[in-house]
Amino acid sequence: MSEKEKKRFHEMADKDKKRYETEMKGYTPSENDKSKRGKKRKQIKDPNAPKRSLSAFFWFCSDERGKVKEANPEYTVRDIAKELGRRWSDADPSIKSKYEEIADKDKARYDRVSSV
Repeated sequence: MSEKEKKRFHEMADKDKKRYETEMKGYTPSENDKSKRGKKRKQIKDPNAPKRSLSAFFWFCSDERGKVKEANPEYTVRDIAKELGRRWSDADPSIKSKYEEIADKDKARYDRVSSV
């Protein structure tokens, strides 16, 4: 753009800036507006709320994690998680059904407690 073309836009910006400043002189934020400004606050969780139910995989992991860690003490958390995932995918359907029953019972517990 040439300077002549830019001048028109600079004048418009200056005019709008003056309008904004005059409007802001008489502005006082209400009490409700102050609470909305800034960082949103994290909602506080109820410490007495029931814990969510665990899936069959997590019940399996809680039983197997100690065994994996004992057999491989050099494993990191990531390596342990990978091994648990591999073991879960290779597990017999009878083993999986055992943990799925536990998960179903836990889900029923959570539904019963949370609906009260």
